Amino acid sequence: WRGALWMDPDVGPSSLVNFASQSSALATGGCRDLDISPDGKVWFALQGFGGSRGGVVRHTPGTSDWHYWTGGNPPEGGNGWPLLVWVVDHIAVQPKPAGGYSVWASGSSGGVVVLDSDTQVWTHQEFSFTVGSILELPGKESVDDAGNLWARRFAGFVNNAATYSLDMRQPDGTWISPPSQPVLPAVNPPIWAFRAFGDGQALLVDGNSRVHRFDGTNWLDYGIWREGAYSNDIDIDEIGNVWVVGTGGAAKRDAETGIWQRHRVSNSSQYDFFSNDLSVDPSTGDVYVCANAGPGVGGMTMFDGMRWTGYNDVEYGLGHPWPFPTDNSEVVVFRPSTGSFVVNPMFNGLHEWTGSGWTNLDGMSRSVDMVEDSFGRVWSLGEYFSLYYHDGTGWTSVPNNGTWGVNMQRDPDRAGTVWVSTYFEVIRTDGDYRYSRNSNSFPQLNPQSDILSTVAAGPDGTAWMGSTKGMFHLDAETGTYTYHTSLGGISCMGGSPLAVTPDGRVWWAMFDPHGTGPHGLAWFDGSESGIYSTPRLGEFQWGGLPHAQIEALEVREIPGGYELWMSCASRGIAVLTVPSNDPASAPPIGTQSQVATYITTLPNPTTGPTTLRLELASTGNIEVTIHDVTGRLLRSLANESLTAGLHDLLWDGLDANGREVGSGVYFVRVGSPDGHVAKRMMVTR
Repeated sequence: WRGALWMDPDVGPSSLVNFASQSSALATGGCRDLDISPDGKVWFALQGFGGSRGGVVRHTPGTSDWHYWTGGNPPEGGNGWPLLVWVVDHIAVQPKPAGGYSVWASGSSGGVVVLDSDTQVWTHQEFSFTVGSILELPGKESVDDAGNLWARRFAGFVNNAATYSLDMRQPDGTWISPPSQPVLPAVNPPIWAFRAFGDGQALLVDGNSRVHRFDGTNWLDYGIWREGAYSNDIDIDEIGNVWVVGTGGAAKRDAETGIWQRHRVSNSSQYDFFSNDLSVDPSTGDVYVCANAGPGVGGMTMFDGMRWTGYNDVEYGLGHPWPFPTDNSEVVVFRPSTGSFVVNPMFNGLHEWTGSGWTNLDGMSRSVDMVEDSFGRVWSLGEYFSLYYHDGTGWTSVPNNGTWGVNMQRDPDRAGTVWVSTYFEVIRTDGDYRYSRNSNSFPQLNPQSDILSTVAAGPDGTAWMGSTKGMFHLDAETGTYTYHTSLGGISCMGGSPLAVTPDGRVWWAMFDPHGTGPHGLAWFDGSESGIYSTPRLGEFQWGGLPHAQIEALEVREIPGGYELWMSCASRGIAVLTVPSNDPASAPPIGTQSQVATYITTLPNPTTGPTTLRLELASTGNIEVTIHDVTGRLLRSLANESLTAGLHDLLWDGLDANGREVGSGVYFVRVGSPDGHVAKRMMVTR
């Protein structure tokens, strides 16, 4: 509606151009369709928008030539463009046998306007109720690969009702009217989407969402791809599967079975951006996420490293059912002891997925956090003085004096033990044993106004506890603690501890709703610290932590390090890869610097040699290196002066000793005296 976009996929986002600034007609004309003629000119169909007139815009790439034809132009300035044609929906370029081409423009005024490239004159073929008169082009792709043009033409009256046929005009001007015609509904429009392809073949979706195919001889009925209107486009792949896209997602008709398979957000992706909680299967790395697939559409999803599998009401055979009267889930926990998981559909109790169905764990209506201990018991922390564990037969209540629950974590060392955080109490318990400290026992806090936040369990009976006034490092074995307002020079006032990782680092979230900062995900290893910050409010930035308000964090171990999976409030899921060495020296993933404004690898994932394409911000000495996930240098590809702009480097998939690297995650690091930036890539063998 506001112009036309162009980009080079090999270059990526930095090549994106909107041509609206070069043509006022294109900027305000409501561009609906385009085509490219053999001489490279680009032709745009404008419907008209916001009071501006529709018509046709022509652009010659490489020049500043933009020409606009619309109704009202005088004949001498419009090359014959008709005065009364204001709207153009579809445009198509048809080659001529002796060279040159014709441009066909079709609009709601009826008939078509045709430009001859040799004479540069438009001819209006105005519609009339004469057999063979052209009503319209049927869609955005009305010319097939052989240069045949399709159009709807008047076929005569039947019982005083006008009838039309879908006919094909060959490049030499001969019209062919197929003997069989698709039965189109008497609705407006009767054709939602159309595509000509091959030599004399076509696909269309009618106003009832029914798909038709012309195979060169007959029209075939491919059935309804989904109930409803607004089918936007149709295509066919190289093995004959037909794809349709429109309101409600997309669908594929299998060429062998003839069955339509629906694909939409509810069975093909990670759902919305508001993911409340997540949990990781430590044996497989599968990630379970609480997030719905849209208003009124269930429940949660699972990511296995390649695909998202949904649990919802509209999974169309590519997911699992969600038999709960709510479209939200709040808490999920994977159970290593059984290989199942437990989820809390909002206000609908706790339910365990067994792999084939749901089991109701009666007795709990809502949970703010869950965890499984080393005995295989499921613990649930509720909203108000509510702490229970389920031993497989029923729920047992555990004393809790901390009012509103915050979070829980499994104790890594003590059998059957968990850490529990509430607004006014932190507990370490197995149901009988109990270590507890309430907010009154911390003189640094004012019990009338200060509250506790999250707890992160560490080794040997230790844990990090957050609060409005800083963080406490607790030792349940000795009963002592240390108090911190900063760690390694980074503030932890109001910080929320999220995890203590195998390398001994504590990770905490810093989020200041008043905007004074710092904001981000911080870490401290006992001596050094760092922070992965978020973009400032209102600024656009590639990479970085999308939101400092982290709802949940899970550690996912990978070869040579680990990943932090974070549910970021209103911003989806973020994943930070941390090599097993010092994260301060790890290549930062997806960040920007003054070195390069763009880095990509082609292909990614790669099975062998890959092209590294980088766009340098300035001229200078540049070093390009390959690292494994531990940060170890594998290969130096360049260490020389390079000019600003695009550069391609080939990596053959070998290390410095000429050995082929194995499957896994690797990093392309681009460094200069001004800093460095890196790009993650995957190698599969």
